[in-house]
Amino acid sequence: MELSLAKSYSSLLVRGGPATERPVREFGERLTRTVFRDEIFLQFDLCRREARRQGVPMRILLRTNGPHVASIPWEYLVDPTRDDYLALRVPIVRYLRLMNPVPPLPLTLPLRVLGISANPRDLPVLDGKREEGQISQALERYSSDNVDVHWLPGDQWQDLAKELRFGSWHVLHCVSHGGFDEERNAGYIQLSGSDGAAKKIYASDFERLIADSPNLRLIVLNSCESAVSGSEDVFAGTAANLVRAGVPAVVAMQYEITDRAALVFASSFYERIAAGVPVDRAVTLAREDVKMDLDSLEWATPVLFLASDETRIFSLPNAPPNAQGPPPRTTANLPPPAAAPPGPARASRLASRTLLAEIGPCDDLVLGPFGLLAAACGDGLVRIVDGVHGGLVAQCMPVQRENPIRVAWGPWRRHVASRHKDGTVVVWDLQTATPVRVMNVGGTGDDLAFSADGHWLAVAVRDRIYIYNSWGARVRDLAAWPGKEPRAWQRKGGRGRLLVLRFAPGDRHVVVATGDGVVRQLGVGGQPVMTWPQPHPILCLALTEHFLATGCTDGRVRLWSWDGRLLRRTEYGRQPSHLAFSADSSALAISDDEGTVLLWDLKTGELTVAAKVPNRRLAGLAFLDGGKGLVTGTRAGAVERWTLPRG
Repeated sequence: MELSLAKSYSSLLVRGGPATERPVREFGERLTRTVFRDEIFLQFDLCRREARRQGVPMRILLRTNGPHVASIPWEYLVDPTRDDYLALRVPIVRYLRLMNPVPPLPLTLPLRVLGISANPRDLPVLDGKREEGQISQALERYSSDNVDVHWLPGDQWQDLAKELRFGSWHVLHCVSHGGFDEERNAGYIQLSGSDGAAKKIYASDFERLIADSPNLRLIVLNSCESAVSGSEDVFAGTAANLVRAGVPAVVAMQYEITDRAALVFASSFYERIAAGVPVDRAVTLAREDVKMDLDSLEWATPVLFLASDETRIFSLPNAPPNAQGPPPRTTANLPPPAAAPPGPARASRLASRTLLAEIGPCDDLVLGPFGLLAAACGDGLVRIVDGVHGGLVAQCMPVQRENPIRVAWGPWRRHVASRHKDGTVVVWDLQTATPVRVMNVGGTGDDLAFSADGHWLAVAVRDRIYIYNSWGARVRDLAAWPGKEPRAWQRKGGRGRLLVLRFAPGDRHVVVATGDGVVRQLGVGGQPVMTWPQPHPILCLALTEHFLATGCTDGRVRLWSWDGRLLRRTEYGRQPSHLAFSADSSALAISDDEGTVLLWDLKTGELTVAAKVPNRRLAGLAFLDGGKGLVTGTRAGAVERWTLPRG
């Protein structure tokens, strides 16, 4: 295979392409006959027809975690219905399927690209300067104002480490020699050491460095064999290690690649990325350019690794924001705090209700993406319910675990985390209804929350907050409140522990409501960034990028700005059990333990009785997207959708 590849770009050969390509073509046809057999071929053909009918792209996701499977050049598969290589028509992706997909990064322009070109004195010289120029030109051709390309003047490990740890980069492009160490079962790239000679940087070293770069969404390794993995462990290779470190997409090379092919591929690939093309499609189009420009088989040398099935790694804004930093903390059109508090709820305007499902007793019900609901049920199952049309979508059964008591959604509909009475946390793959991660965190009954980008999972354990990364390693241990909790607050009704845990907008801070009656916003080191002291212990909390709402034991609900100002509060009433903001932050739903749901108009301060569930305590409350109404779930297991009256 590699001999045919080398012959395809050798300058000593005349244009006798068919003889050079024949072994590769025969291999690809045998691979196709092995893979696309019987029902698999029928399913493939059906998917292709359905994608064409819907006008949506199709891709092939490969799980290459079996013995020797990762070393197969899958890109040479031949299209079973056409006389052509499949990877030139359909994106073929090495799909690692980690704990939680990473959503597209809301990009604050410019797109920042960091490049390093390594030329150790004891290795063959690479044409890095030419590649620098072509990549910069390809990106700036799209928009010189929206793209910032920076090439490191040095090529040592220290140069790269300093820039990645202290800069905010979106893309890393690495031009270097590389390889795979069979003895150590680890991939590596070669940068320059302090003496100018080659220094091997192994996959695990690279992985530690990338962990400090949360905005990094794409790495391109123009390094020979950077896509190669061990025969038994797919994560032994450099590229797969970087994906496991939290990078959503990595492009690497499975064979040696010539400077000419690397230049054509890189310039074509980056031009598409800058234009907002999904990364898998950008790779496919760049393959075609290599084939047509160079007439070689090197179009199959680049390999795309993805952490999930999400291929749009950047969300390009319609207009550049004025500045980077935390989300805007605005008060919209709310009256000033001095405005008179609203009176009692006015006459009821009850919504019409639809029973979606009866799932049995449950402790927690949480709304996720696409209107799906996750429930922690008393029979030990985690059930997923369609919150719009009703019906059971999936159910997950823990093996030898005590009942779930809390659930939390990742940013995509595939993953849910459940907290169990025995102190374990399970992250579920809802497509297969099987655990992806099982973590013994200790504690009982405390809250948990995913970050909006899916990179982090926060778990409250008594007076601590543990932060876990996407493959289950604990990376932070924060104190929920400084010093000892005042006993006076416990006498007022506080339960003496951390009650509610959420990630703040932007995922850089966590927000905790504790038994001392204070809501705290904590930084990555545990230091308080902002506090919202309450006059009474806190029962429930909700937040958006604009506001924060608290419900306390005095029966009042308070609306706060992110800079600590009290904007509104309700009159004294029943103790609230759940709070939920509408999608546009114009209304807040408030439930109590007697089954009444109020709607609070945050612009006028008016309260309306929207729903009544007689003598039933709620396990969860949420607004559905798109104006589809409210959804409630009772402790007895009745999940209902409420269509709100107009006005």
